[in-house]
Amino acid sequence: MSSDDRIELVRRFHEGWIDEKLDTVLGCIHPGMEFDWSESRAPFRGVYHGEDGMRTYWHDVREAFEGFRPEIEELIDCGAGGVVSGNVVRGRSRSSGIELEAHGAVRWLFRDGRIVSGKLFQTTAQALEAARGHP
Repeated sequence: MSSDDRIELVRRFHEGWIDEKLDTVLGCIHPGMEFDWSESRAPFRGVYHGEDGMRTYWHDVREAFEGFRPEIEELIDCGAGGVVSGNVVRGRSRSSGIELEAHGAVRWLFRDGRIVSGKLFQTTAQALEAARGHP
């Protein structure tokens, strides 16, 4: 998989979230995907596995937030270390009405032309450090 292909796949994954198209998101992920949100400061802390895990995360986020929008601020190809995306997430809490804006980074890994791992970090520097020390 080329650098451009990996970056395009991460973009398509994010577009699925923005366009609220779960099928697009699921089409980007490997059946064995691990979506590791254990470093999150949000209520959705944990590790989600495969399509079922992604569906759970999708529905939990949609239930808690309206206008949930993860946007890519930068994409960095790290070769064998994957791709790092610096992101900002915006939305509004359904229960409190409070506006959310959170910055973070995700290190993405790939297998068989799909995303096999997405791990959240609080900063791009932390995600890049993980990518440098790959796997």
